[in-house]
Amino acid sequence: MANRRKIPNETAEKNKWRAVIALGLSLNVYLLFSFFFGEMGLINAAKIKRNYTQVALEVSALQDENAAISHRIEALQNDMGTIERLARKRLGLVKAGELVYEFIEADPLNN
Repeated sequence: MANRRKIPNETAEKNKWRAVIALGLSLNVYLLFSFFFGEMGLINAAKIKRNYTQVALEVSALQDENAAISHRIEALQNDMGTIERLARKRLGLVKAGELVYEFIEADPLNN
């Protein structure tokens, strides 16, 4: 009879260890899956890093464009040479006493 009591007890002990091992493996599989595919997993982190790099490049380009526009505004507000050049180019203005020469190209069909 002593042997009968040990066998079920040993079986129960083995079943406990199997349950612990199964639980441990399940937990490891879950953690591994979460590490790669979870909300803050490795794959999502790579996407976020790519997005951050793209946004950083856009910000840098916009800052450069903003600096150029600020420089142009400053020149238009304070630099008389810039203002005069634009007035001559866009509006066709001339200073008093200047002669304006216009060159008209002849139409080859009317010769």
